[in-house]
Amino acid sequence: MANLDDVIQARQRRKRRKQLIAGIVILAAVLAALVIYSNREKIFSGIEQMGSKQSNLSAETDGDFLLTVSGGVDYHAEFLNNYLFILCDKYLYIYDSDGKLLDSRQHAYSNAVMQTNHGKALTYSFNGTHFRVDNQKKMLYENQTEQPILFAVLNDNGYTAVVTESEAYACRLSVFDSNGKSVYNRDCVERLTDVSFTDNGCLFSTIGAENGELVTVVQSIYFDDSDVQWTTAPLQTLCMHIYSLKNGGAFVIGDTKAAYYDNTGAVVSVFDYPGTLLDFDFSEEHGAVLLKNEERRQSVMLLFSDEKTAPASVTFDNICKTVSIQDNTVYLLDTGRIRSYSFGGTELSALRIQDAYEKIMKNGKYFYLLGYDRIQRVNAAGD
Repeated sequence: MANLDDVIQARQRRKRRKQLIAGIVILAAVLAALVIYSNREKIFSGIEQMGSKQSNLSAETDGDFLLTVSGGVDYHAEFLNNYLFILCDKYLYIYDSDGKLLDSRQHAYSNAVMQTNHGKALTYSFNGTHFRVDNQKKMLYENQTEQPILFAVLNDNGYTAVVTESEAYACRLSVFDSNGKSVYNRDCVERLTDVSFTDNGCLFSTIGAENGELVTVVQSIYFDDSDVQWTTAPLQTLCMHIYSLKNGGAFVIGDTKAAYYDNTGAVVSVFDYPGTLLDFDFSEEHGAVLLKNEERRQSVMLLFSDEKTAPASVTFDNICKTVSIQDNTVYLLDTGRIRSYSFGGTELSALRIQDAYEKIMKNGKYFYLLGYDRIQRVNAAGD
């Protein structure tokens, strides 16, 4: 009997040992899963980038420089105070205007997005939880949000508005000062589509539905007041971008129309588009909207000068690519040429280029042409 008891006890000890080992394995797996989840953004970004080269760019600087993008890497480029910022899959590169590499800063953001303003670059991870602000000298700060980021914008003074998902609301608006300190938070019952800063607050656009149609509503808030200052009537369009005006009003570029509002939220004027939206830009109270008509194989450019004047219209017998505004001049990338216009619609110049580029930037006396795998500089005055 004693031997039988010893056998039973030994079996029970082995069973408890197996249960203990299984429990430890399960606990370790749970802990590992928690670690992976909490660091998912960096881990999966690292996996995606495994095997890629450290340098995505190479420059040739004999004469007008040519910057080559390797490996089919997506990139985004902007000029800031004569410095060329280029965001790639895992690096932020900074070049001078002659193509000399000044700095390369690694980031661990998947789906990285860059937004620039007045010498600073905001980089964030779409559907991630990290964002950072850099200037040409260094990274100024990096922050983390509790919920995934939908979009973020940067103002002239370095303030950052970050719109994130929310567990209890449609989204959450958080504003940070130039040092990364939180200064304002707002839970929103409607989904925000854009934010534009004002002197003491911001405007934001929301998307909704009315009678089966998508509508945009704009609201104005102050950071030191919890109440909404004013709200516009619904506008039947999807807001692509909202711009604050010096008079306290707003200019909305939608997917089907553009509209001006005064400083009480009352609509001043609405302009329907005679085509499909291709591109747009806005600077110093002036706007440019580029449209296309596929049936006629034409493009139309609308040039907005003020809220009381109908936009000037210029028609092209082909599909143009992009439009941008700088120094009170409109630059249009046409097929094989760069055209410049006044806001009255008068053509000022035309420069022939190779038809292999999709975007242009102007800095000083040069155009920088952005293609799939290269950035090339050409003299704005031509040869």
